[in-house]
Amino acid sequence: MDNVSVINLKSLRWSLAVLLLALLLAAAAGGGAQYFRQQAEAGHKQAQAAQADTRARLARANDDEREIRERIVRYQELIDQGRSQPERRLEWVETLNRIKAERRLLGLDYEITPQRPLDEKAVVSGGFSFLTSPMKLEMPLLHENDLLGLLADLQAQVQAIISPRRCLIERVAAPPTQSPAAFLKASCEIDWITLQEKT
Repeated sequence: MDNVSVINLKSLRWSLAVLLLALLLAAAAGGGAQYFRQQAEAGHKQAQAAQADTRARLARANDDEREIRERIVRYQELIDQGRSQPERRLEWVETLNRIKAERRLLGLDYEITPQRPLDEKAVVSGGFSFLTSPMKLEMPLLHENDLLGLLADLQAQVQAIISPRRCLIERVAAPPTQSPAAFLKASCEIDWITLQEKT
């Protein structure tokens, strides 16, 4: 009886050891499966992030290409309109005086300062650069349309882009003595912009 008990006890120990080993192997296999699943999920997320980044880069490249095409078209339009000519200050002054006479403006005081790059930090591609000749302008007004008409005429008659940066219209403090009376005064800063080919 004792021998049978000893044999059963040994068999039980072996069975327990095998069971314990099987449990350890199962736990290791489960842990390995969990590890590989996490690695696969991380790899999938990285792939999704890389795909999203590639799509974003492609969208930016498409936007850049569209912007470049639009700029090329705009540059060509400016060249076709003759706005790529050198600064023609004398013609501009003559045009201002002619518009003043034609519109019977009460006065027109202006100063066109030396030409300079429109934006020092701007990088212009295609061998062209934008230059500006800033002008300070002061004029008495019968009404706002005097100023609007002057700007419209300049835009239509000169080979430059007329870009008002700032215009202030205010009432004249002292009653005007001349007739017709101008109760308003305009003070403007205007850019005369030309597109010039780099040499």
